[in-house]
Amino acid sequence: MAKKDARQEALKKGLERLRELGLDEEKVSPADGASLTAHLGKDHDADLAVAFLLGRIADPAAVAALTGLERTTVSKDIKREARRSLFKLGQRGMSIPRAGDAGAAKQQPIFKLGPEIEGYISSVDGPGVRLVWLTRPQPDGGLQLLQGVVSDRTGLERASGALIKRKELRERAQSIKESHGVQMIAVPWEYADRMLYESYEKAKSLGQGTTEHFFSLRAAFNPLKPKTAPHPIYGRLSPDSAFADAWRERSRRLLDEPEFRFWILDEDWMKLYLERVEQARESRLVLNEAQKEERFSAIVRDGAREIFAGETGRIFARRMEDMALYLLETGREESARLALSVALQLARVETGFLDISFLTGLMQKSLAFYLSQAKEKAAEETSFIVKP
Repeated sequence: MAKKDARQEALKKGLERLRELGLDEEKVSPADGASLTAHLGKDHDADLAVAFLLGRIADPAAVAALTGLERTTVSKDIKREARRSLFKLGQRGMSIPRAGDAGAAKQQPIFKLGPEIEGYISSVDGPGVRLVWLTRPQPDGGLQLLQGVVSDRTGLERASGALIKRKELRERAQSIKESHGVQMIAVPWEYADRMLYESYEKAKSLGQGTTEHFFSLRAAFNPLKPKTAPHPIYGRLSPDSAFADAWRERSRRLLDEPEFRFWILDEDWMKLYLERVEQARESRLVLNEAQKEERFSAIVRDGAREIFAGETGRIFARRMEDMALYLLETGREESARLALSVALQLARVETGFLDISFLTGLMQKSLAFYLSQAKEKAAEETSFIVKP
């Protein structure tokens, strides 16, 4: 009796917290599934209430969320509540996985699910976008796939789920490699999951029209909030080994790697420095070539010092960590160490960016790109002028 009273009290508190967040337990529908699962992993009582309310939603996404919760939670109360809700949904005609299907994961904490869940990411493109995959084997064969397009500036841009065969997954990876020259590398599934979760939260905080059903898709893999952990590159390469002799000068070699070929700094980051270049060009001061080159170099140095600091520096540190892992997994250890060196220096938020040749080289490359664009645009506009 005491246990029942304790459950009722915890459930009542959980429902009250969900009401405070704008969720009405009397009107839950399939459209509320994502909103409910978004609150998992933050509070025991709220998790209990979510498990209870999902039992009122006759929808496959609710079944997937409850199945994942029942498999991964370490709370016996929440596990029992998830089973109750699954039983209720089964009585309403929903297809519920057999108890034996979940038996292998029974009573195991979430970090022990790794061998059956797999994570993959692509390299980072110029605007800071990655392709992220999570896969999980299904009892009846095939894989459950969660695919996300992640931007480190705007968050989760797209997300989709599908049931596919492993052969089809390999064919997708091969098609990406042939079409874009980009491989999908294996990463710890927890890292891929955290990347997807954090990008969803970022898109939501920015008011972006992100994928509403993301949490329903993710629930089949992990219904809980992901745990923070070091980037997986630090389990592969020692930070101390990254700072080899003359790494600052040698880091420019990264720009020769195919994946960095199309890296250009975003235009809003470059606007101030493009204006400075234009002002220097329009100056009435008579400068020789050496003076012009020094003025341009000064703008590059200022940009390297100012752009790669603060939030932008943190964004680029993460990009370079991902690229270090990607380069290592694709057999380029020396380049991986150079990328990690740049990442570590950026993470230190120091002013020592002036002599990191990769950063100054990227500044020069970006300035040249936008100046060339402006020149081409001006030439096009001039060509349409009809002379009398």
